[in-house]
Amino acid sequence: MTFKLKSAISIACIAAFAPAAYADTSNNDIPEIVVTAKGEQSTDDVLYTAHVFTEQDIEQAQVKSIPALLQRIGGISTTDSGGRGSATSVFVRGVSTSQIVVLIDGVRVGSATLGAAALNSYPVEAIERIEVLKGPFSGIYGADAVGGVIQLFTKKGQRNESVVSASVGSNNLREARAAFGIGNERNSLHISADVEETDGIDRTSILTGGNDDVDAYEETAFSLGARVSFTDNTVANLNLLATDNTVEFDNLFGDGVGNQTENETFSAAFNLVHQFNDSITWTTTVGANEDDAKTTSSFPSRFKTERDSLGTEFQFNLSDNTVITTGVDYYEEDIETTSNFPVTNRDNTGAYAQIQTGFGKLDAVASLRADDNSAYGDQTNGSLALGYLFTDTLRLSASYGTAFVAPSFNFLYFPFFGNPDIQPEESESIEVSLTGQAGNTYWRVSAYQTDVENLFSFDPLTFTAANIGEAELKGVELELNTTVYDWQLGIQADLLDATDKLTGIELDDRPERSLSLNASRNYGDLNLSFDVRSETGRFDRRGTAIAGYGLFDVSAIYQLTDNLSVRANVDNVFDKDYTVNLATSTERFNTEGRQAELTLRYTF
Repeated sequence: MTFKLKSAISIACIAAFAPAAYADTSNNDIPEIVVTAKGEQSTDDVLYTAHVFTEQDIEQAQVKSIPALLQRIGGISTTDSGGRGSATSVFVRGVSTSQIVVLIDGVRVGSATLGAAALNSYPVEAIERIEVLKGPFSGIYGADAVGGVIQLFTKKGQRNESVVSASVGSNNLREARAAFGIGNERNSLHISADVEETDGIDRTSILTGGNDDVDAYEETAFSLGARVSFTDNTVANLNLLATDNTVEFDNLFGDGVGNQTENETFSAAFNLVHQFNDSITWTTTVGANEDDAKTTSSFPSRFKTERDSLGTEFQFNLSDNTVITTGVDYYEEDIETTSNFPVTNRDNTGAYAQIQTGFGKLDAVASLRADDNSAYGDQTNGSLALGYLFTDTLRLSASYGTAFVAPSFNFLYFPFFGNPDIQPEESESIEVSLTGQAGNTYWRVSAYQTDVENLFSFDPLTFTAANIGEAELKGVELELNTTVYDWQLGIQADLLDATDKLTGIELDDRPERSLSLNASRNYGDLNLSFDVRSETGRFDRRGTAIAGYGLFDVSAIYQLTDNLSVRANVDNVFDKDYTVNLATSTERFNTEGRQAELTLRYTF
């Protein structure tokens, strides 16, 4: 079963959306429903730890990448390999990028050879909303949901608004963006394009072989979002996102001249929702994703993934407090590489069910899913979460779940390394959270532990991939949000212990202690925001300690007129020299010093 969707979706776009009529509306409120959690759970009702960035949150943050935005969430850290556009890993409660599901508009994205999504490849300007669920979600989403799910929602254009903007900044940064939007809650169209260039920084401390140069980054992106309400009960959505990024890099072991990677991504989601009545809703999503990385260096390579998917889901609202969600999905992955992989195709079929219910002050959510993959066989996983409401503003939640990580094509079939008998990583997770609210102050304390077995590794006896190792990740998160004298204040603090259970060595790239503070306030047409972020206890290269650091950022937005605004931000105000990642035993990946950016934005 193979879907070739680029042409099909283009035809669907012309046929379904061209005749639509649009009307003006000023209402663009987004319901605080956590779509990723299924069953129309609101942010107040989700029993797992959930975080939501709205469009306003994203614009006010003024960050250059999605990983930079995500690390503002407690329990999430990032590691890059030398500044803007470099390979970046995102860790959720110590769980790595390859152990997290990434969705764009409900469609799974990422490289099937690396087994992870390049979150830094997607332009933050095209994103309307981000939802993050922490915890094991293989009971709904199948493979790779050990640490949770990150879902990006592209802009839909539910109001008559168009935007043009231009930015300049440090390292000869130049960026231009244009977006066109028209519509209302029933019918809408949004089209945007973005171009960015920067001379960049020298990505490593290596100064030999021509590596003592700056490494540039270029990005172009295009997105389209369209919505048509055929009837009051039937709605179709189409979302496209295409990116083309080129990043120069240093050679860790030789000549650094002319090394670059071009990464092209494409994601498409065609979604049809039909509400039969007040109790039954049917949703079907057809998706496509491409991830194509071409590297020019002494050892040129190309790794391309094509993933086509189809899923259908029913939601049954049995009563005011009982909802059942059931669904089946299928995806097929094809790879194309310059290496001679013996197998270049696999497919996965999954079926899942979730029930949400309540009994007085007790709420419960349970899920179960079965997967059948042509490469590694069957997997069954599930989760259970319970919540008890002591008062209207104090709740205790507890959850348990299992999850698994699918072996990538590299682990299965890479020449002279892959092992076709390697099995998925498997995990068990528990979490206990206490959340409360007093006046305008919201707080949360969460304790968690995840144990992962059958870790993907390298067997020195056979020189091939193998399931060797176990990891234990446990920690505590504290989150507090409040208002003091019109200042919006946020505090996130994290303690993490991530170790290899067989050796006792701390796992690389996970800070043991993290703290972030955010303060923002409006002064009429001026919005000011201050961010402080610090971490200690980071290790790399199997136990090598990295010094802690603290960073201070400031940003402002000033509304000059109803249509024109100026935005400015300075990151790393005190020009702190710090390290998050080692390139070799003696060299490091450089980090960006003080960075400033100025943007003019016109809305019409």
